[in-house]
Amino acid sequence: MVINSKIVRDLSGMKKVAVFEHCSATFDEIGNNDAVIALSQDNGVGRGDHKFYSPKGGLYIVMRAVGLHINAHTLAPSVGLAVHDAVKSVLGIETSLKWVNDVMKCGKKVAGILCKCPRRGEYLIGVGINYATDQSELDNAGIENATTLCAPENRVSYFVAGLLKRMRIATLATFDHKRYSELCMTVGKNISFVYNGTEVRGYAESVAADGSLVVRMGAATVVVDAGEVSIVREIKE
Repeated sequence: MVINSKIVRDLSGMKKVAVFEHCSATFDEIGNNDAVIALSQDNGVGRGDHKFYSPKGGLYIVMRAVGLHINAHTLAPSVGLAVHDAVKSVLGIETSLKWVNDVMKCGKKVAGILCKCPRRGEYLIGVGINYATDQSELDNAGIENATTLCAPENRVSYFVAGLLKRMRIATLATFDHKRYSELCMTVGKNISFVYNGTEVRGYAESVAADGSLVVRMGAATVVVDAGEVSIVREIKE
């Protein structure tokens, strides 16, 4: 898989874009670039410093955003919408979203988002996508909840350019929480999460304008703004 950096620069509007066939970690390679793209990496990280498996066939992107016009708490879900839109528009593949930083295909994770703030007013937005990853790579690694887009390699440059452009626009626009709620597979489900130090269950009603998850617990309603949320799978007899 080869990325044409000129196509990416011209169509995304970004001047400083670095492309690596392989690197240790894209977050470490950002330097003074606007964006970095790698086709594989050794030390990819996810939320909570979990390792993000990054084999060949994937896209591992970090984009710099400065002077955000949106609430930082809505950054990950806004980028999730950008990923969804790029996948559908450029590749014609349907995906859904899982609050707060995952993109899903057929109920399995196909992309993850991680945002870091190295200094005030600057954010590094990381997106890892199983673009053309061999499904056997994920299965052999024991990642049962992951899948791949199986996207055509000859569209990869146009996809990356379209995604970066949408990501940049997302950092300048108001978070569309209503559309996110419509696309979010977490909404309308019974979920489990940690609240005040205790694992509890509730019903996810919607995603609010500030990016938090609105959850009904009996007669009360609470908002969850961070942490791991799992969908409770009902056992049918």
